[in-house]
Amino acid sequence: MIATLRRHSRFAADIVFPLMWFFARLFSGLPMSGPPACCCRLIRTDWKAITGSANEKRDAKEYRETMKMKPIRKLPQVLLLIESSRGYGRNCLMGIASYMRTHGHWQVLHLERGLQEKVPANVERQRFDGVIARMENAQIARSINRMGVPTVDLRGLFQPPGGVCYNTDPSACALMALEHFRQRGFRQLAYCGYPGVDFSDARCTAFKSLCESAGIPVYVFDAFAAKKSTKARQSKKSRSSATPRINTLAREAKGEMDEALIAKWLLTLPKPLGIFACNDMRGRQVLNAVRSTELRVPDHVAVLGVDDDEVICDLANPPLSSIQPDALRIGFEGAEMLDRLMAGETPDQETVLVPPVRVSIRTSTDVLAVDDMDLAEAIQFIRAHGCDGIGVQDVLEATSISRATLERRFREILDRSPREEIERVRIDRIRMLLAETNYGLEKIATMTSYRTAAHLVTAFRRIAGCTPGQYRSQFRG
Repeated sequence: MIATLRRHSRFAADIVFPLMWFFARLFSGLPMSGPPACCCRLIRTDWKAITGSANEKRDAKEYRETMKMKPIRKLPQVLLLIESSRGYGRNCLMGIASYMRTHGHWQVLHLERGLQEKVPANVERQRFDGVIARMENAQIARSINRMGVPTVDLRGLFQPPGGVCYNTDPSACALMALEHFRQRGFRQLAYCGYPGVDFSDARCTAFKSLCESAGIPVYVFDAFAAKKSTKARQSKKSRSSATPRINTLAREAKGEMDEALIAKWLLTLPKPLGIFACNDMRGRQVLNAVRSTELRVPDHVAVLGVDDDEVICDLANPPLSSIQPDALRIGFEGAEMLDRLMAGETPDQETVLVPPVRVSIRTSTDVLAVDDMDLAEAIQFIRAHGCDGIGVQDVLEATSISRATLERRFREILDRSPREEIERVRIDRIRMLLAETNYGLEKIATMTSYRTAAHLVTAFRRIAGCTPGQYRSQFRG
């Protein structure tokens, strides 16, 4: 209504009033001068405002152009094909979400799906600007490749054309497992995995190599591979190596039937024994096998898994220690890489291996595998009082053995000195406080008997290879 009235008043001002003035002058014989003041007052402007100057018309046109609504920038459409049924996939998704909150503005389609589920046909037909996936099998890889968009894979099994793969570093996992067992005095180690599964074989190879370099015997459970028929092996050899057929969930399910074979295998091995399992599911199966024998966990057999899936680890009996992969970082950096790929950048490398964060210690490895009672007493004293400001002399007084004997036994069994063990206990405590609390460095320094936060930072950087702040940021994604 208001707009209509304005249009009518504008018409009266521009047409009606000037015509009335013109004819009045014409019939009255008066000279043709400017419009009367009353007319100007009616339109509340001067004569030029009625006709409008060229500049005013141009300004009005520019104003109308600026008032036009600018088109909204189209958000990138991103497809997430990552399972949420396991802790690893959920943490990858959390890392992606962290990147989106701080850097990326995406329109995301995430489907609740399992590890092996194929890409739905209706999803494959949609148009996306990019994909982040965990391509577990060739069918999923082919579906994603057909989309022809920038792709980042967080599984490490299939290389997307022009894209990047992110994966947990198998060598870093193997090294962390070896150090964890050595810190607990284990001199006999074993590996139990799923032969033929890519990540299991990679971790097995790395673990065997590290143990051999350290002069530690390692035993590998291979009953699963032995059950394969020659015909099955030959048929697999005939398939293209570019599209391996992997079904991790099926291997894990069949692994439940290995428990009797694992138990029989364990009884033939020397004790105490530390077993590195390829993942948490295999670790739980090993624990079940041990329970079926007279062996005890962790006194006779200690078991360490990978993935640190809290549901699987805490439901195991006893609770399973596990290596925590940096899935938060993998998800975050994968999302960052996809943003770069969608912007037209070329990746510097095709595969990125990310080291794990730490070992989450639970009952299955919480033990000292040391036959030397004096050494065991010294280690227990250090672990109980390592953050209380003790020195080597305090350890000697607690154990009543000579310094030379203590130093020699530490070197023989743990491959480090008593002072290094004290420092390791303090650094482990700092790692835990950084990961699980919001305490500042001054408080953590006080709790671990460092004189100042600066002394703590220096010691932590020397041993951990990064600053406390970097470690906390890495751990929390």
